[in-house]
Amino acid sequence: MKPCLIAVMLLLVFASVPAEAKVLKTSCQTMQRLAKEHSLDMARRDTLDHAGFVGRARQGARAENVASGNSSKALTIAQWSASPPHAANMLLPGCKGIASAVSRSGRHYWTMEIGQ
Repeated sequence: MKPCLIAVMLLLVFASVPAEAKVLKTSCQTMQRLAKEHSLDMARRDTLDHAGFVGRARQGARAENVASGNSSKALTIAQWSASPPHAANMLLPGCKGIASAVSRSGRHYWTMEIGQ
């Protein structure tokens, strides 16, 4: 799936979150926890996706970047930086939590949650 399409889908998902969830202020610890939980879930299923983002948005996430394949945080951030929709997410204000997990097949999954 093209990065622009993913960003549009993510914006559509976020638009469907109730207004009271959008104004929720969250801690950096919450964003870190949400990022770790989603990375572990993707690794468990060995699938790259934004499944469950509405639930994370209800806990204060305003945007989310996911990636797979890179074994280092620096390479993953560089990959996101090279993608305009992902780079735009990283420029949003708010706490950012980033985490990774490795699937049984050895694939690395990364999540960045950006808070309100």
